[in-house]
Amino acid sequence: MLGSLGINGWNLIVQLVAFLIFIYLLWRYALGPIVGVLDQRSDRIRESMEAAQRMQAELQATAARNEEVLGEARREAQQIVSNAREEAGAQAEEYLTRAESTLRQETEQARQQLRQEVADLAVTAAGRIVRKELDPATQSRLIQETLAEAGTVVRPGNGSGPTPAPEA
Repeated sequence: MLGSLGINGWNLIVQLVAFLIFIYLLWRYALGPIVGVLDQRSDRIRESMEAAQRMQAELQATAARNEEVLGEARREAQQIVSNAREEAGAQAEEYLTRAESTLRQETEQARQQLRQEVADLAVTAAGRIVRKELDPATQSRLIQETLAEAGTVVRPGNGSGPTPAPEA
């Protein structure tokens, strides 16, 4: 029946076996490795995509932690600045109070010293007046001497020693 169609049976079988061997060799050495390489490549791409997603998730988590840390650092910095301002204000007030107190004490001390020296001069002048019976010329000379001595009084707050009275 195949002969009437012009087909040789042995040739058909040999061609069929050769075709099957060709298909086997093609699959084994060409298509198999190509499919394997494609499978490996798709696996690597999938793994890379998963790694990229993990890294992105980690990046977002790190960014959130960074924001929290930054917010906490800002709050701490504001608290430190606020505390420093309060401390500086309290110290400035304390220094001002101390300076005012020292100024009052020194002023009062200078007044007391001045009163004492004026009283001493008055007592000295009165003692001289009492010891001598004075005529107007002597009395005038005694007043001039007392005023000259008063000019050598230590001036408060100066601390540089006696200052001579200006001469008339």
